[in-house]
Amino acid sequence: MNRRGIGIIVLVSSFVILSEKVTWAQVVPERLVGMKQMAERVKDLAQRMPESTRNMLSSGALNLINLAERWDRIEPHLRRALPMPLSSGGPILPSDVGGALADRILAPKQVSNLSADVSSSRLAGFTQSETSTAWCGNNVVVGFNDSGSILETMPLPGIGLSLNGIARSTNKGGSFTDLGFLNPGPVITDVLAGDPVLACSDENTFYYASIFERATTSDISVSRSFDGGQTFGSPVSAVSKDGTIHFLEKAWMAVDPTNPNRIYVTYTDFDGSGSLCGFDPASGLPIPRTAIELVRSTDGDGTWSFPPVVIQEVCGDSVVQGSQVAVGPGGEVYVAWETFAANAVTLEIDIRKSTDNGVTFGALVKVDHVICAGTCLRLQGNFRSGREFPTLAVDRSGNSTNGSVYIAWHDGRNLTVPDAAFGSYGYADILVSRSTDGGATWLAPVRVNNNPEPLSSGLGTDQYQPGVAVDKVGKVGVCFYDRRRDPNNFFIDRECAFSKDAGTSWSNKRITKKNFPAIPGQDVLLNPLYMGDYDGLASDFTKTTSGFIGAWGDNSLGNPDVKAEKF
Repeated sequence: MNRRGIGIIVLVSSFVILSEKVTWAQVVPERLVGMKQMAERVKDLAQRMPESTRNMLSSGALNLINLAERWDRIEPHLRRALPMPLSSGGPILPSDVGGALADRILAPKQVSNLSADVSSSRLAGFTQSETSTAWCGNNVVVGFNDSGSILETMPLPGIGLSLNGIARSTNKGGSFTDLGFLNPGPVITDVLAGDPVLACSDENTFYYASIFERATTSDISVSRSFDGGQTFGSPVSAVSKDGTIHFLEKAWMAVDPTNPNRIYVTYTDFDGSGSLCGFDPASGLPIPRTAIELVRSTDGDGTWSFPPVVIQEVCGDSVVQGSQVAVGPGGEVYVAWETFAANAVTLEIDIRKSTDNGVTFGALVKVDHVICAGTCLRLQGNFRSGREFPTLAVDRSGNSTNGSVYIAWHDGRNLTVPDAAFGSYGYADILVSRSTDGGATWLAPVRVNNNPEPLSSGLGTDQYQPGVAVDKVGKVGVCFYDRRRDPNNFFIDRECAFSKDAGTSWSNKRITKKNFPAIPGQDVLLNPLYMGDYDGLASDFTKTTSGFIGAWGDNSLGNPDVKAEKF
């Protein structure tokens, strides 16, 4: 039997539908015991982290910690709950098993299904955010954090818990079908915990990486689809470590265009073991270590390398975080990340390159220093986007710009003003830096957003959280959130920009017809700081079609949903 057939059988067997009389009493005891154990482990690990380290955790990790810390209050309510009322008479399931979301083609640009948002709770389960997009040929797959997936998987027997949503287009992003939650596999105590990253190698083969918390381990998982993203098999652990002393998160993933069976995953290891950094002589507690690490598969995700390659590691209050991995036209591997000094204000973007398929990496190269945006912790509107995690892309066009490497980030260097509450506030601009020599040296960053600032008031507006990609002809695209049309810096648009001259100049295009408000802290299941850390941008990996497709979080209809646009 081929791999595609095996994947479908595994998936369908994971979602055995019992009768419509399934009740919480049948499935809750084992689920709740496992969730309580996981919650206690995650909460204990989080409480032992220094505040400076915890502030650096990804949005997906903070959502998981929020759920763990509230579990004792949430659990009694779940014991009294009933299965979700749906028109089909059963729980929401992925489309391959005939759930309520099956074959529902959404309106243009809409990625997540609005009708399911408050079908089971008025206070939880309606937030979708932090998107990643993969595009191969006609098929486009979008993954996103989804609090509704928690409520969808909670009452189902024989599967784990999922905080990951998924949607698919078969017409190059013209329309999408919300497929419900990502298959969490058959182990009821497993939890797919968000921070989605999507990649593909051809029109049929898609990969979905996620934080993956198991009974005793902290993992990064990769799920595979062999039918163009319509179904995904159970998650496979790409890396797994002792969950009492390690927390693995903020993964990124890339496929090698010279060998589509070669897949790379990077992540951050928040390591509290003390094995490498030692112990504090005064308190006796382990000195925290954070590390950017890489694992790879050379057989299309069947097996993964171990031990991981350590790209960079630091001890104490210094932190490395926000890695991304990309592969160039000759198979060269780039890993970029942000380094935070102990003062959490001295910041820089760094990169390393491998020319032997990720076995070894060359010397660290500093791309540029960073002036933190917002207050260095958050942006106006209670967004956790004060972290400037870089986004990375490589030109594979075969044109004169072939092999150019691009890094985009938001930065407060152009306009920082006094702030009565926090001392200062840096209005974020989108910057892009380019390397023409394989990452050895970097050109001065160019401002992507073209709005004039400062305003007449002396203040500014934020443009933040960029995604970057390069298409088949070498055009560079960057999409981001934009508040230029609100001088008070609250209302948000989606803006995209493109460059036809390798990032030297940029044209801006408004994607949203009307800006939308910031609406954080509505969903009790999630960390109250909204919009996550990133929204990816994709070009066609197969180089069949030019242009870009990107999804984003949108509040236009009153609550956080996901939309997408091709440009």
